[in-house]
Amino acid sequence: MTMKMKTKGQMLEYLAGLKSLALFNIPDLFLVSSDKIHRDTQKFFKDIYEKFGKELLVVRSSANDEDTSKTSRAGEYRSILKISSTDHNSLISAVKTVINSYGKHDHIGENNEVLIQKMVTDVSMSGVIFTHDLDSGAPYYVINYDDYTGKTNTVTSGSGEYSNRTLHVYRKKTKEIRSDRFNKLIDAVVELENILENNFLDIEFAMDKDLKPYLLQVRPITTKTNWNTAANKTIGSRLDEIQGILRKSLGRVNGVYGKTTVFGQMPDWNPAEMIGRAPRALARSLYEKMITNYAWCHARKLMGYTVPTDHPLMISLAGQPFVDVRLSFHSFLPKGLSSTVSNKLVDAWINKLKAFPELHDKIEFDVAITAFSFDIDKKLMNLVGDLLDKNEKLKYRDKLKKMTLHFLKDSSRGSIKNALSFLSYLPNNTQLKSYNSIDTLPKLIDKCIKYGAIPFAILARHGFVATSLLNSLVERGIFSRKDVANFFGGTKTVANDFIQDLRSLRSDKISKDYFLNRYGHLRAGTYDICSLRYDQIPELLEIKNPEKNIAPERNFVASKSQKKEVNLLIKEENIKNLDCEQILRYCSTAIAGREYGKFIFTRAISAILEIIANFGQSNNLTREQMSHIPLDNLLNVLHSSPLSDPRSKLLDLSKKEAKLHSVSTVIRLPQLIYDKTGAYVTPFQVSHPNFITSQKVAAKVIILFPNSKIKSLNDHIVLIENADPGFDWIFTQKIVGLITKYGGANSHMAVRCAEFGIPAAIGCGEQRFETFLKCNWITLDCSAGLISIQ
Repeated sequence: MTMKMKTKGQMLEYLAGLKSLALFNIPDLFLVSSDKIHRDTQKFFKDIYEKFGKELLVVRSSANDEDTSKTSRAGEYRSILKISSTDHNSLISAVKTVINSYGKHDHIGENNEVLIQKMVTDVSMSGVIFTHDLDSGAPYYVINYDDYTGKTNTVTSGSGEYSNRTLHVYRKKTKEIRSDRFNKLIDAVVELENILENNFLDIEFAMDKDLKPYLLQVRPITTKTNWNTAANKTIGSRLDEIQGILRKSLGRVNGVYGKTTVFGQMPDWNPAEMIGRAPRALARSLYEKMITNYAWCHARKLMGYTVPTDHPLMISLAGQPFVDVRLSFHSFLPKGLSSTVSNKLVDAWINKLKAFPELHDKIEFDVAITAFSFDIDKKLMNLVGDLLDKNEKLKYRDKLKKMTLHFLKDSSRGSIKNALSFLSYLPNNTQLKSYNSIDTLPKLIDKCIKYGAIPFAILARHGFVATSLLNSLVERGIFSRKDVANFFGGTKTVANDFIQDLRSLRSDKISKDYFLNRYGHLRAGTYDICSLRYDQIPELLEIKNPEKNIAPERNFVASKSQKKEVNLLIKEENIKNLDCEQILRYCSTAIAGREYGKFIFTRAISAILEIIANFGQSNNLTREQMSHIPLDNLLNVLHSSPLSDPRSKLLDLSKKEAKLHSVSTVIRLPQLIYDKTGAYVTPFQVSHPNFITSQKVAAKVIILFPNSKIKSLNDHIVLIENADPGFDWIFTQKIVGLITKYGGANSHMAVRCAEFGIPAAIGCGEQRFETFLKCNWITLDCSAGLISIQ
């Protein structure tokens, strides 16, 4: 049977009469055309009572243009819930409200109807199922659901904090679902697909507390013309490949602590934040080359951590980057711990992350212990507990303290001073001009890793340690959160220099050449060749009123009593030759050094991308085409082919990788994967944003992407996907607040917003961010940890 019913109500009425529909329940319903209600209201009331008796009803739209093969008008018309069948005034008012919502689409006598149904009660879950991904057509059951409020309309209306939960299930692997409620729901959907002989359905449902599914609406999906059908045909084989990788990778690995692992997109070096959920081949491979193949672990080894050798931190699953969190936890252990203790700790932290996936972007603070701090005993109690015996715990505590104190010594190989010294050997702007041809690329890459990535990775780790130390003084009741916020505000980083220099440029105190020579390498996508540099965006220098958002004069000077209390803590720990002022000086240097390290390191990354772009241009290959060529493949082609004619091989590579990327973008994988079902079932994951400041603001929303045109952002809350330093230009304007899809508690944008005192929600997660993209106005309450939309 094909879908030929004219209205929502007629379809439900037809299905309710079928014996073959055994799994979905359809609430009792009554259909009436708008003209009949106008003609005889009393008969209408009588018919309602005869049909329902004394029941709670829902009055819903059933217009003749609502659920057609071309348009759905989903959510356009009103529904009114919880109307008593005996309350005539409320009932007729609800009917009129629904009819009035038809507006210009309502014409008396043209079969526009009102659907009245018995209200489903004791709702445990409600929502909408698309039998294919609505945007791409990928073969997933996409279940948007609310299992919290007990209401049936939060998903369709888009209202409420709990209306954006989503489960993706690959259509051919529904048996991988472990949840009884979703198994029953999918079984009912499959039956309905078979009855309607249509696998492209948009279904509204509810489920009661006995897990009985109710069908509230079914209509055809109307977006099929926008789908990439070629990419969708290969999804199955790519998912099978992913499952094969997971089977091999989730068990024990020689030389690595821990029985199993978790793969995540946001822990540790958070690739989703830096290169995106489904990056192109060049960006992904460049990030691997610079950071996750070698620099990440070598930097930690220099600092005194124990590191797993010859293991890249990041893997690619169908082109999507994931961090092997077991390797991260291994690399957070101080040298000299026994293998017994090390295995215990890694296993415990893996299990905690599985139990609390919302901590995926906060593992350095809320899952693992990565350094000594003044709340170490509380951390040991919360994050280690009875896992270690007293002697093991004391040894672990002592090694953490010795390693952390070693960080503070300028003479140590992993010190801030040494890292900054190594950065000075990275080619500056003048020297980078000599790396102007493709044959100089390998040498520049090697220098960038040695003098850029490794020292930056060391500085980044110091930044985390500094934040942990400051937070521990809050935990001990010596500093307040406001004190720490003012400390960040008083720590001037390169972002403040950028704003000050832009202000000087506009007042003709410095030249355009000077400004671009220093900041021109920045781009909103650090590893993205398609993202323009600042010196390629003329309108950047035309931003109005950059002086309005100069970092406020906030500073923190510890009081005598605070210094005394910190010094007492130092004395209690029997730490020699250290005092409060030295610790605060270290924290300030670490925070500023991390940002400076990233600023200098990305200068070389930007130069690498421009060499590749210029080489592509000389061979009639666009930035877009070059973006799909993996770095090692590019270097191999150049090594094996005459430089006079590499175009054909590179073009073939680009086309091949572009096809793979088109599949990668439509595959849905969990942000955390810890078993093989993660290849086929992508559950909703709670993401707790990292709120910056304690302010509450409300404003219109403005959305920025890496290549968005420079525009005025004054008095807006800004939405960006990735917390990339290339977006620093937004701080030259009077923005009200910032919300990002990805980003951790100590990410670049978290530090920036703390420095400038800007309310922010960093890393709100994919589902919530997608909801925010559709709204016009947001209230951001950082003190309460709430984001409300209008």
